Amino acid sequence: MNGWQALDEFGFDHVLADTAGTALVMFGQPACGACRGWYQRLPQWLGKGEARLFYVDVARSQALANRFELFQLPAFALYRHGEFHCRFAAPFQADAVRAALAAALLAPAEEEP
Repeated sequence: MNGWQALDEFGFDHVLADTAGTALVMFGQPACGACRGWYQRLPQWLGKGEARLFYVDVARSQALANRFELFQLPAFALYRHGEFHCRFAAPFQADAVRAALAAALLAPAEEEP
């Protein structure tokens, strides 16, 4: 088990609405080298219980790519208690990811794109 749960446009809202705590959604695709790096490392960098990880393959779920106005991959959305909290960004380093996640959760929620 790699720590990721796959989502598509058909279950996206329902699954996230039912997810307690913090959820981090990665939008990517298999042909994206940076996406593969994040997909491999992020479960190792975030401790158990820190955030549930979800993955959306935008090549298969283009409606979600359009909804979130994605132009660059990977892209991340942070959810808290089933509701959109913010877009998430951090340098590709374990400490930076953990610090950015903590800071994002302290900030007020933003409006979903």
